[in-house]
Amino acid sequence: MSVYVTDYSIIPWEVVHDEMGHTGTIDPATIVHPKNMDGAENHDFLIVTCPVCQAVSTHPVGGGAQKESVQQMFVRKEVSLGVPPAEAIADVKARVVASDGEGRWALDDASLLRKLSA
Repeated sequence: MSVYVTDYSIIPWEVVHDEMGHTGTIDPATIVHPKNMDGAENHDFLIVTCPVCQAVSTHPVGGGAQKESVQQMFVRKEVSLGVPPAEAIADVKARVVASDGEGRWALDDASLLRKLSA
């Protein structure tokens, strides 16, 4: 089972570690991209760490079993790094389509943009 974000409305974000029944909060800055063999960040994945036991889950840009939440996490991660919201949405959407195909994008761009710009 995975460690995943359940609430993005406040910082720190709320997370759950399904398998262990752990809950807690994490600073979005602790969610990181794994490194490729050459040391460059791989922006097609994000790693979330359980705040209780330090177990990690690696989430693909397409979102896996929780596509809406995970895709939103990718967009919010880019925004936290200074990428403008509209650009972050477009970038993540392009990576989702490239990895999983046209029908995989699960977010309402306009609604997410309003949330990020508020």
